Amino acid sequence: PPGAAVPAGELMVKGYAWSGGGREVVRVDVSLDGGRTWRVARLGGERPVPGRAWAWALWELRAPVA
Repeated sequence: PPGAAVPAGELMVKGYAWSGGGREVVRVDVSLDGGRTWRVARLGGERPVPGRAWAWALWELRAPVA
């Protein structure tokens, strides 16, 4: 939830991104500080065949938390 406190260490954040319009998801940017800084998440799962895109993709991000 927004504003939740987490212990110091490493945080694993996971989710899915939806592109809409049949376009491929090529990148997911995640902010853990309200938009001041951004990190690029790793896309997971199967990658689309060139010329064929799915509308969503799984992603994950490991980030240090102070």
